[in-house]
This record gives sequence, structure tokens and C-alpha cells, in this order.
Amino acid sequence: MRFSGPGKSGVVKTESVAERVAHTEHAFREANERIEAAADRVPLDTEPIPFLCECAVPNCTAITRLTREEYERVRDQGNTFLVAPGHEVVAVEGVTIARLVEKFERFSFMEKVGEAGEVAEQLDPRDSS
Repeated sequence: MRFSGPGKSGVVKTESVAERVAHTEHAFREANERIEAAADRVPLDTEPIPFLCECAVPNCTAITRLTREEYERVRDQGNTFLVAPGHEVVAVEGVTIARLVEKFERFSFMEKVGEAGEVAEQLDPRDSS
């Protein structure tokens, strides 16, 4: 667990490994949503678009290319993410956070599980509820 300071009630809050990972990956996901929105202004639907790796490493700078169709498939669920090849992290500090759904040459399709999956779904910018 990580110290995150006192909350409104003065009680010290901690962030679980799963929450920390989900928040890290969410930041990359939000950036990728902006990338896709910018790419929508370009008429080439079949050309791969450069997206940021959405892995659990906070300072990851890997870029992977997906077509709009591939990206939309990954974003179909609130708890699924894309990662660069070799970035398929399924556990952090002994806590299972994800499973590999499918591995491709240019990217891997991951699903957050357990608490990390719940947090990812709550943070999903496409969730209309």
C-alpha cells in the first residue's frame, strides 16, 4: 500500500496496488482517447494510429500502432487495455491485476481483473452512467 495523505475526515487513506495500477493505466487511456479524437480529423481509417502503451509502468513511453478498428475493439469494455509487446504485466507486488486476452505483433490486448478491473471500469471515460 502507498500513503496518500489524510482524507476529508482526517483519516489517513491508502491506495491499494490494484487502485494505483488502474489509475496509472487510466492516465494513458485518457491520452489515447485524445489521440483518437485528433485522428478522427484525418480521413484514413485503415492507417495505424500511434497510441501510448497503457501498461502498469507509470513512466512508460512505448508507442504502439493500431487501426481505429483495433483500438475500438480494445476500448469496447471499460476494463480492457492495450499494451506494447513485452509489456504484458499480469501481477504487481504479488497482486494479480490483469490477464492477457490476445497478443498480436504490434500490441497486446489485456483485461484488468479483480479490484483493478473494477476501478478501471469506474474510471472509463466512455462510461455514460
